[in-house]
Amino acid sequence: MLHNIFIITKREYLERVRTRAFIIMTFLIPLLMFGVSVVPTMLANRVSDEAKHLVVVAADRDTAEMIRSRIELGQDKAKSQDKPDKGLSQKRGLPPSRFTIEVGTDITNSQRAVLTEKVKQKQLDGFIWATPEAIAAKKIDFVTRDVTSFVENLGLQDSVSDALRRQALKSKGLSDQDIESTLKGVKVEAISPMGADAPNPQGMLITTFVMIMVLYMTVLLYGINVMRAILEEKTSRIMEVMLSTASAKEMMAGKILGVGAVGLTQVAIWAGTAGLVSAGTLVASAGMMKGVFSVKLLLSFAVFFLLGYILYSTLCAAIGSMVNSEQEAQQLQFVVMMPLILSIVVIVNVFQHPSSSLAFWGSIFPFTAPLVMFARIAMETPPWWQIALSIGLMLGAIYAMVLLCGRIYRIGILMYGKKPTLPEIMKWIRYA
Repeated sequence: MLHNIFIITKREYLERVRTRAFIIMTFLIPLLMFGVSVVPTMLANRVSDEAKHLVVVAADRDTAEMIRSRIELGQDKAKSQDKPDKGLSQKRGLPPSRFTIEVGTDITNSQRAVLTEKVKQKQLDGFIWATPEAIAAKKIDFVTRDVTSFVENLGLQDSVSDALRRQALKSKGLSDQDIESTLKGVKVEAISPMGADAPNPQGMLITTFVMIMVLYMTVLLYGINVMRAILEEKTSRIMEVMLSTASAKEMMAGKILGVGAVGLTQVAIWAGTAGLVSAGTLVASAGMMKGVFSVKLLLSFAVFFLLGYILYSTLCAAIGSMVNSEQEAQQLQFVVMMPLILSIVVIVNVFQHPSSSLAFWGSIFPFTAPLVMFARIAMETPPWWQIALSIGLMLGAIYAMVLLCGRIYRIGILMYGKKPTLPEIMKWIRYA
């Protein structure tokens, strides 16, 4: 039995690793990820380097100058994104663009019409209309063509609000030093009781989310590959020849292990490449990543990845043996995707409340446990008996699914023609 499983696994692995599709996807997916994550940022930075021409209009020059100074201060801080105060400038929502700012005190309707026409003709990028009535109503107009630049517009809003607060305090007789002290925010920092040994919470959250998405995408992608592999051989009638030398259970096990090994090979290549490329970055951000990649976390990832992969691959193998076409397989993919999507929804709660009832039951239910229990272990390790119960229930579910799907697989791979109904599938399970 083990000999046949090994032969089928080897055949499935070598057949797929040697294909052009495997080689192309191994290199193409990282390039696509780079294009999606890095290229837009590079383009945004390039665009942000282009200076925009703004006009600030207020009834008195002091107010207009105050608004201009706060916007310029904001853009200066935004330029220093690679410096330690990056978090502060992002937190305050300061605009990322460069501005050339003029001030004016003509608040007549005719002047507004002139400035509006300049914006329409692209002679001006925008103007801020800070009349006394607008300031009193706390609603100042910013006329610009880029109304959809939400981040930039919110940054300008914060800068203008800050300027008007400072101007109001200055009119009350406060000095610049008193105004700075009054408006300086208070930082409340959450500190773990573990003290210096506690990992950085931001690094832990980011790392956990990335590993969860890797687990989610890998389980989903290669589980569906198992379903397609079975469907391909079923439609080509190769199954009938293979069944003469191996049983249906041996073939199913070989398919799962073979396609799974292909997936693990690809993930290992990506992980190794990413590790080499980002070695310098990891050293630079050692403080942020402190205590994140522990042996416990990596071991948990490996255990729950393998358990989740086997569980969902068995389910996909059963679906592949039931259907007769790619279209039918796509219609039943929601059976696999729904528990995974539900897991992501539960994980949002786990990040905020790792010990909640929803997190507990989500980490115990076998079909959501691979993702949810890993998230709980990463964020706040639950009692050992909960981890053991989760693993035990998953192993039991895998055994039950193997028996159940093995019966469906045994008859389904030889069934051609119309799509089987639920009563027919129940008969297969009963009599197989």
